[in-house]
Amino acid sequence: MKNLVIDKKAVKSNLAAVKARARGAQIWADLTGDAFGMGLVTTAKLLREEGIRSFAVSDPKDAEALRSAGFTDETLMMLRSTADEKELETLIDLGVICTVGSYEAAVVINALAESRKTVCEVQIKIDTGLGRYGFIASETDKIASIYRYMPNLAVVGVFSTYSQSWKSKKLTLQQLETFKEVLSTLHGMGFETGIASICDSAALFAYDFELMDAVRVGTAFSGRVAGGAAPGLTKVGYIEAGIEEIGWFPRGHRVGGVALKKPAKLAVVSVGYYHGFNIARRELGQSFMDLLRSWRRRPSVKIGSVRARIVGEVGMMHTIIDVTDIQCKVGEPVIMDVDPVNVKGLSRIYR
Repeated sequence: MKNLVIDKKAVKSNLAAVKARARGAQIWADLTGDAFGMGLVTTAKLLREEGIRSFAVSDPKDAEALRSAGFTDETLMMLRSTADEKELETLIDLGVICTVGSYEAAVVINALAESRKTVCEVQIKIDTGLGRYGFIASETDKIASIYRYMPNLAVVGVFSTYSQSWKSKKLTLQQLETFKEVLSTLHGMGFETGIASICDSAALFAYDFELMDAVRVGTAFSGRVAGGAAPGLTKVGYIEAGIEEIGWFPRGHRVGGVALKKPAKLAVVSVGYYHGFNIARRELGQSFMDLLRSWRRRPSVKIGSVRARIVGEVGMMHTIIDVTDIQCKVGEPVIMDVDPVNVKGLSRIYR
């Protein structure tokens, strides 16, 4: 028995907290990376039950999966700008809003839409500092050409992404101002920018900045926002695995390079770092020392309501637990906190 468990009530509770922080702004549910490990389709259905109708993905296959699962009337958006014709053909045929992050991408999308005798809805991506996709702030002339010369593109929004909202309030505010300047320039040219958005999960819970028309939220649904715990959010995701062996070992016995200081009763659970346990998500900009401290942080697990100490280092496929003072038996479930985005090799169940 080894499963990644997703608590549906916790996901819905986190959505309620998001709605409260969004203060009426439209909510785009970011389902990148299999909904950050929580499961693409099931998570989307949970959110739809609570009123969410706009979803963002980063892979055309995810858009296909959602449409096939019955998300026919919901608004889908592809977050990643691409000029790949095959990807764009799939997105256009599925009625997905495409992201335009370059003039080249705009040309390809416009041509494909024209060949299909249709108009493709797009959102324009502005790079305010993340440096992955998007027009830089000074390229408003290139953006203007989309409005002027590409009749098969309908601009329904303009968005950006903060680079370090979880870390720097000053930089985040600067990026917000840069984004607003771009919008102001486009408005001055007489263009409608549609839905304007830049706020992500971390910024939504860390600051009280202007939210604009919409917020894009992903990690907040799992309750695991970069930068630490956020008020109102509950961590989602844990591994439930049964104890496989229990035995007594003498003082001096070595476990994962650590010698026991006294006799101990130890239990074996066949879950390790391969499955994602005790692996910290790498945050953009983390230093080597940050990563080292995270790696050295001693985790613990729960057996029933009792917390148990891990002995030695977490192995690739197993974890050793000190159960000297805990009444337990083989097969008894052990609860191991884990970020779903890191998990692999385990079945996912919902409760």
